[in-house]
Amino acid sequence: MYTDFYNLKEKPFNLTPSPRFLYLGETHKEALALVTYGVMERKGFILLTGEVGTGKTTIVQTLLKNLDSSVKSVYLSNPTLSPEDFLSYVASGLGLKTQFNSKGSFLVQFEDFLQKFLQHQQNVLLIVDEAQKLSLELLEEVRLLSNMETADEKLINIFLVGQPELNQKLRNPECRPLLQRISIRFHINPLSLIETDAYIKTRLTAAGARDLNIFSGEVIKTIHKYAQGYPRMINILGDNALLLGYSKGKKRITTAMIKECYNDLQLPESFLQKNPDSLTEREPKVPESVKERSYLRAAVLTLFLFILFSAGFFTSIGQQYLRTAELFYRELFNPDFSPKTIQPTPKSESPEEKSPDLYETPNNELLAKKANILRTEKRVITVKPGDTLLGLAVGIFGRADERTLEWIQRENPEIRDVNLIGVGQRIVFSKPPFLKNRHDPIYSVHIASFKPLKLAQSLFERLIEQGYEAYILPFAHPQKGKIFRIAVGAFNTKASAKYFGERLKNTGVVDYAEVISIDMM
Repeated sequence: MYTDFYNLKEKPFNLTPSPRFLYLGETHKEALALVTYGVMERKGFILLTGEVGTGKTTIVQTLLKNLDSSVKSVYLSNPTLSPEDFLSYVASGLGLKTQFNSKGSFLVQFEDFLQKFLQHQQNVLLIVDEAQKLSLELLEEVRLLSNMETADEKLINIFLVGQPELNQKLRNPECRPLLQRISIRFHINPLSLIETDAYIKTRLTAAGARDLNIFSGEVIKTIHKYAQGYPRMINILGDNALLLGYSKGKKRITTAMIKECYNDLQLPESFLQKNPDSLTEREPKVPESVKERSYLRAAVLTLFLFILFSAGFFTSIGQQYLRTAELFYRELFNPDFSPKTIQPTPKSESPEEKSPDLYETPNNELLAKKANILRTEKRVITVKPGDTLLGLAVGIFGRADERTLEWIQRENPEIRDVNLIGVGQRIVFSKPPFLKNRHDPIYSVHIASFKPLKLAQSLFERLIEQGYEAYILPFAHPQKGKIFRIAVGAFNTKASAKYFGERLKNTGVVDYAEVISIDMM
């Protein structure tokens, strides 16, 4: 979208870590040096903490990239496992495939296995990311692994990475033996203003920017002020600002744009805190959906429109969206504002422009053809060229949402990023309990349809990033063939979903909002 407009080869502020965009501030360099020292010198327990978005994962990935072949590592990104599954995962990651009849036999064989690594001058490293999620029971298992040592050296190094809550958990009396074993600990601080400036320019340069003044010094100061030096928030504000600048046709980002992007990110919380009753005083309260936020923010709407425009789907309808987006915000912040006072511009009567859906009319009553539903408890799929995890989930479960993707990751701990799977990789799909046991219908609001899955996926991922409950649902259209619906919200009653959809239409945020039932299988 905005890459051509700003003469970029790619997006400079993607959230997925990439070594090409690597920038390490002073605190990150110090952390990396300490962690590397701890691993190479077999110091045993290493602890790295930092707030969300400070760059912990970047340090871990840089460490793994820099380690030589003498270090055998196992990376666990989802530590919410049972003790049995945890031990099995660690053993499997190191190449130990033996079946164990008891925990005792496992520990004996595993220690012998580690001894062989030591004999070959190899160093074993276990990295546990998101370690604040470790249960006390699993923390004790981790401690027991650290007991494996010779008279001179540790047989396994354990690197715990987590948010500050991990420190609180380790202060629990039950964790005292583990806490005493930590030999190196480091807390990552946010970037300074100077480092924020260097971080932004490094990413722009890596993305092919010829003009680094897209973000002026004052704009970078504003980004630092709102992001507080956290790299992830810098990326979010930077990406949203470029998108907003593109929508306004501005080659230079302004401080006002950064403030607007920041306010968009804060809208649901700040609105509820400042005036929690302004909507309920004028009309019935909107029932809450699962993880629902009441309205789509303008940043998401803008992205949605650009996706549609780039695909050539809208003509005058797109202009109507842009005209009415401001009205949506005026109503939110002004309880006396009524969208009924706004007279919408008459639309063309041509059938093509009247259709509120890309491929369907709102009166379409055709039943969707059932997708390929998983009929056994487990199914193993080998990834083929062109496959995506989201696409496989849609094909197998007949839908995709954040909860389903999290379940697939939990069943396949080796998948660190849902956007990265390799050809030939074998992925286990088991039907999630929340799909099995749900009998009551769940209703959602259908807002768009796409022929290519990649366009649906682009909007879906953006909605998920913004914290919304979003769904991709395959649909068999009689003329267009297989298309993919985007739906938002999850409601227990049809009336709740209908109300939510009507609010979106009445405020001009969307032209089309159809209540549909989500098949929970």
